[in-house]
Amino acid sequence: MLALFGPTAAGKSALAHAAALDLGGEVVVADPFQRYRGLEIAADSPRPAERAEVSYHLVGDLALNEASTAADFAARAHEAIDDVIARGRVPVVAGGTGLYVRAALADLDFAGPPDPEVRSRAETRVAANPARAAEELSALDPALAARTDLANPRRLVRALEVAEGGGGPSAGALWSRATRRPSLVLAVVRPRDVLDRLIATRVRRELDEGLVDELRAALDTPAVAREPLQVIGAREVAAMRAGELGAADLPARLAARTRRLSRRQLAWLRKMPHDAVLDLADGPAEAGLGQLVQRWRASV
Repeated sequence: MLALFGPTAAGKSALAHAAALDLGGEVVVADPFQRYRGLEIAADSPRPAERAEVSYHLVGDLALNEASTAADFAARAHEAIDDVIARGRVPVVAGGTGLYVRAALADLDFAGPPDPEVRSRAETRVAANPARAAEELSALDPALAARTDLANPRRLVRALEVAEGGGGPSAGALWSRATRRPSLVLAVVRPRDVLDRLIATRVRRELDEGLVDELRAALDTPAVAREPLQVIGAREVAAMRAGELGAADLPARLAARTRRLSRRQLAWLRKMPHDAVLDLADGPAEAGLGQLVQRWRASV
C-alpha cells in the first residue's frame, strides 16, 4: 500500500490523485466526513471530474442520518484495499485523520459500542464540569488524556467511555509500525505560513461554492446523525442561525478552526510512524509526484 498523511490543505489529496494515475492505483479516503453524501463542499470531497479519472473508495457511502465509527470504517477500508490489490492495482490511502489512516493500514482492536450507562455518565460529567471531567480522564488513563482534544466535549466524552469501559485501540497499536500489508507511508507537509495561506484560500473557495447552503441543508436533515455535524462549519452555521455569529465573521472563524485542526493533525504526524517526509514547500502538490514515485519504485 501507499499511504499519504498530512494536515488539511497541504495537498495530500491532489498528490494522492496524481499518484493513483501514475501508479495505476485507486484512492481509499481516510476521512470520516467524506463518507457523507451532502457534505461534499465542507469535507472537500473529490469532484466528479476527479472520480471520472480515478476510482475512489469510502467516499459518499453514508447518508447524513447514518452513524459512523472508526471500527466500521476500518472493516470497509480493509475490504476495499484487499479488493484493489486482488485486481492488481495499488491502494493509495490518503487522509488527515490519524486514527482513520491507521485504521486503514493496520489491524486495530476496536471493541463493540460503549455501554449506554457508561456513555450517559460520561456525558453528564462533561456537561456539568468539563475541567473536572478532564482531570478524571487524566487520572484514569494519562496516555489517553494526552492524545485527546480535551476542549472538544464530544472527544472528551468518548475518551471517558474508552477509559472506563474499553472500546478504543491502545496507544501502542496506534503508534506501531505494524501494518496489514507492506506499506510505504509518506508524511505530506508544508511550512506553517504556507499552510495557513492555503487554509484561507480553501475557506474562501468553499464559501464561494455554497458551503453555507450545504450546511443549512445538513442541519435540516430529518434525524441527522451526530457524527456528520462535527464537520467544521456546521457549528458556525448553526450559530449564524441563532444570531450568535455574523456572516462577515464566518470566514475568519472557519479559518481559525481549520488551523487548529491542522495543528492537531501535525501532532499526530509527529507520533505516527512514516517512512519519509515530502515537504511540498510553496509549490503545487503535483510537484511532489516525482519524489513520491521514486520512493515507491525503491520500496517494491
